Amino acid sequence: MIGGFASSLINFRGPLLKRLVQDFEVFAAAPYIDDDIREKVEAIGANCISTEFERTGLNPAKDLKALLKFRKQIKEIAPDYVLAYTIKPVVFGLKAAKFKGVKRYALITGKGSGFDETNLKSKAIAKVVKGLYRDTLKSVDGVIFQNADDQAFFEQNGLLTNTVQRGVIEGTGVDMAHYRLKNEPSLPEKVKFLFIARLIKEKGIPELVEAAKLLKKKDCDFEVQLLGWVDPNPGGISQKEVDELHSSGLVNYLGTTDDVRPYIEAADVFVLPTYYNEGLPRTIQEAMAMKKPIITTDHPGCRETVEEGRNGFLIPTRDAQSLADAMERFIKEPEQVLIMGQQSHEMAKEKFDVNKINERLLKFMQLSDV
Repeated sequence: MIGGFASSLINFRGPLLKRLVQDFEVFAAAPYIDDDIREKVEAIGANCISTEFERTGLNPAKDLKALLKFRKQIKEIAPDYVLAYTIKPVVFGLKAAKFKGVKRYALITGKGSGFDETNLKSKAIAKVVKGLYRDTLKSVDGVIFQNADDQAFFEQNGLLTNTVQRGVIEGTGVDMAHYRLKNEPSLPEKVKFLFIARLIKEKGIPELVEAAKLLKKKDCDFEVQLLGWVDPNPGGISQKEVDELHSSGLVNYLGTTDDVRPYIEAADVFVLPTYYNEGLPRTIQEAMAMKKPIITTDHPGCRETVEEGRNGFLIPTRDAQSLADAMERFIKEPEQVLIMGQQSHEMAKEKFDVNKINERLLKFMQLSDV
């Protein structure tokens, strides 16, 4: 298994590693694995490989050097199956693993920022990214998407050959036992809206701030909470901006955490007004498991999590007024927090249980009967 950053091996793929080690010798690779992640991966029963791929950016010299080193590491392991997720592991990791007899699978966890084509620079980057994907995916054994929109995009842009096996397995999945409430939710007196994501504009932070302003003008009593790390990438919200927002009282910045569960449990409604190229946000799945109603955008990867009016609301992207209207519904009708939250939990059990997701993944890779 090849991941894009070390902590994802545990935070996103830990349950899959636990499932795989039951039947296989497993190696987990990611850039710059530290002692903490190594200990956690090895405690599961998998082996660790530290790669040198940078998580972001395209530097041909560095990427080529990392690819050649990783190819030597893979050759020594001589794997039978390789699964890679996120762009660099898919593009470079699967290319490094191109040996006779090795079955290679790509897991597309969203298009990401590489396909933003808002200006000349981003269009040039997107052209390069498409070329890299096209070159790698033409010879893999299968491509797995987290939503149907992404599959359609890859097909329409000629990034998949007609013969390559492809399919949609919605979401990373969530461990329903791990994301379990300690106490049942109660009727909120003051509705707390929780946002969890990297602090980048494309996740809908400007719209969330504007929605808070609109609701404050109506003298609504509520709280908007932000949880997530400051991202230095283009589009990131700077620490200074975060501090100013916190000081203004429009949002309550909670910082970062290795365990989102207490924050989700303490909140009432989960909100993610994103227009980023999502796969299927894990944070939404976690919030659903913990009986929280959802406000998110009618956007690829997000629309799969909400049945309008059943467990939350879908809003247009970049629309602060629609976001404010959806938030106001919960402020004025707090009983809907409990009703829709329970429906979120039922949907999570049905659609996003990590054990069901992982079995579908293994079946796609023809590993479930091995």
